[in-house]
Amino acid sequence: MKASKLKSPEQKILVIISIVLLVFILFSASFFMVFFDRSFYDKAFKKYGVYDELGEMGVRNTVDYLIKYLTSQTSKINEVEELAIFLPEERAHLEDVRNIIRAVKVLGVISLVLLIGIIAWLSRLKDFKPSLKRILVYSSTSTLAILVILFVLSLNFPAFFEAFHKILFPQGNYSFPFYYLLIKLFPEAFFNEFAKKMLFHVLIISLILLTLGTSPALTLRNAGRH
Repeated sequence: MKASKLKSPEQKILVIISIVLLVFILFSASFFMVFFDRSFYDKAFKKYGVYDELGEMGVRNTVDYLIKYLTSQTSKINEVEELAIFLPEERAHLEDVRNIIRAVKVLGVISLVLLIGIIAWLSRLKDFKPSLKRILVYSSTSTLAILVILFVLSLNFPAFFEAFHKILFPQGNYSFPFYYLLIKLFPEAFFNEFAKKMLFHVLIISLILLTLGTSPALTLRNAGRH
């Protein structure tokens, strides 16, 4: 007995689109889970001596203003008095970072809305459960495959970190001397910790989706023999 197959081209296209959307949602959601996690910053700053060098309250206040600015839709960094402690080139980089974060947020919301709409549409078609099963299983396994690739690449984290920045900031305004405030606040090791925690969230969510996708409730088989 074989598992039922999707016969409609419409279903196949919608399932493929859903898989791509869900993979993106997993990574973007995991990014924001860490980005807004104040306890993560606190542990990382203690671990790497940022509090010892710059002072705990000052660092916390600066990070709060940074997060607020990076997620703001209207504020300009030169208008945020509390961020005047950064040099012009640092502020220029932060503007680029905000543009990327805003793009990820917007694309994440659009992806979620589209995914909900597609699933609602699929629920009106035949073989909805097999479609949902494929979305959950293939999106989670695709995500796990990406995680493996990222893990291998990150074994040499300095090179991975440099390549990542070259892709996101092709204008090259991301490299600063060690004594700049951005580097003191967020050393390379901080981003290593950030990436590990983010990818851990991706891993856990992917495994949950894979478990749901392979649950007996979604494992339907044809009644007839082939």
